[in-house]
Amino acid sequence: MLIGGADVSGSKVDGPVNHVALIVGKEDAINRIYKNIGVPSIHMSDMSDPQRDLVRRNLDLSSAEVRAWCFHVGRRNIEKAIRERIASGRGRRSGINIHKSFDTYWLRLFQNELTGFAAPFKAELSDIAIETDADMRQTVKNWKLNGKRKGRAHQLSDAVAWFNQKGVKIRNCREMDLRGSIMKSMERHLLK
Repeated sequence: MLIGGADVSGSKVDGPVNHVALIVGKEDAINRIYKNIGVPSIHMSDMSDPQRDLVRRNLDLSSAEVRAWCFHVGRRNIEKAIRERIASGRGRRSGINIHKSFDTYWLRLFQNELTGFAAPFKAELSDIAIETDADMRQTVKNWKLNGKRKGRAHQLSDAVAWFNQKGVKIRNCREMDLRGSIMKSMERHLLK
């Protein structure tokens, strides 16, 4: 069974959904990674600097049974720009679900990598259960993945998203700055 965790991190300038981590893998591999970190619980904003350093040093995503992505998406700024252009009459139509459209274009940019990772495990996207909190719940639903209560995979994604937002590179995490690609896709399909 493949499980995953998704979490967001952001700033006041870029918005709360600016940096996103997604980790997907076999459940036993996720559990091994979590256990090897050596802390009882991971919630980066509540941890001390020595605990965060321990997480950074021991976070090992090198297993072939796990894949991780660090996305830079700039959701708030992109959605705001599209919404303003539609409101000014430069959009093709009103009533567009901008949030859902954003998620659609976002998924298209990494879907082949995700399905390619899942295929050897005889899993399709709809087979992956993603642990998340409220910040990513609707996105996971829009991606047509199964949502799941928070657990170890979510805690690992919390760490990766937090480090991503701080500019700390995580080994074996595929970094993807999708801001320009998502914006171009949304402009092309939603605006005149």
